[in-house]
Amino acid sequence: MTSTDHEVAARYGVEVDEEAEGIAEPWNTDGGNIPWIAAISEWTGRAVAWLVLPLMAVLAGEVISRKLFGQSLRWAQDIAYMIYATHFLIGSAYTLKNSGHIRTDFMYRNWSVKKQALADMLTYALVFIPVMLVACWVAWDFGWTSFERRERVIQSPWRGPIWPLKMMLPLGLGLWTLQSISELVKSWRAYNKGEWEPPIGG
Repeated sequence: MTSTDHEVAARYGVEVDEEAEGIAEPWNTDGGNIPWIAAISEWTGRAVAWLVLPLMAVLAGEVISRKLFGQSLRWAQDIAYMIYATHFLIGSAYTLKNSGHIRTDFMYRNWSVKKQALADMLTYALVFIPVMLVACWVAWDFGWTSFERRERVIQSPWRGPIWPLKMMLPLGLGLWTLQSISELVKSWRAYNKGEWEPPIGG
């Protein structure tokens, strides 16, 4: 942490353990999740992590082509953003499962476990999950229409197919919604037990 971070923590009366800050906080746990949903989020997240390799290869190829031959690969930019977008969309559920999304804990950390869990339950049940369900419905119509039309990238000279990426949108949002339901259950269990369950396998 920087000196500014320490000043902010001190202002709100928060004691920071340098060795246990961030992901090690008790509420940042995957314990208490629905096991089969947690397994899907874990597997899909680890699978799409490998997309970093072809992404690096495409970007390196683009740089080499420009340096050696003085011209850009027509398809490189399109492929790069499709790979990155797929990585982001499918990996969101994994990130949620492992408490990797940004959150503001300066007030939350001082609450009791029951109050923390109640806040999470209300957020997931009343805000996040309903919004995600609507997003999934809209994204499915968006993606399926693109698939039926075999849509292509019209603003690119390569004119590559864009429909596979648009089909990733409902898939990624669906996985994210599933994991948010699992997080709702995790919060409910913490509320009933009065403590956050330890990490899976921990």
